[in-house]
Amino acid sequence: MDQPKTDSFTAYLEAKQRMEQARKPATGGSAFSLLTLLADAPAKQMPVTELLAASSMAFGPFADALKSLADLGYLTLTGQPGSEVAALTKLGEEVSQVARK
Repeated sequence: MDQPKTDSFTAYLEAKQRMEQARKPATGGSAFSLLTLLADAPAKQMPVTELLAASSMAFGPFADALKSLADLGYLTLTGQPGSEVAALTKLGEEVSQVARK
């Protein structure tokens, strides 16, 4: 009998636990809500300034969540300061699908 693939689900659970431990109060959003916003965006990417506005998060918690998601490999940040674009990775897309369930 084949073993089920747990790599991406295990990574999701570990990341969720780390984020919950480090979570700071935010006004209306979370790191996982950022993944959802990116998953729903055209081409699965969005300028960081638009992502901040759509998230309803305060700047500090938003910046922390964005850095955590990038460090975990769920999204990439490209572009010059002030015009960065956040793009969902394949792993980030998988986690966003699991987080919605």
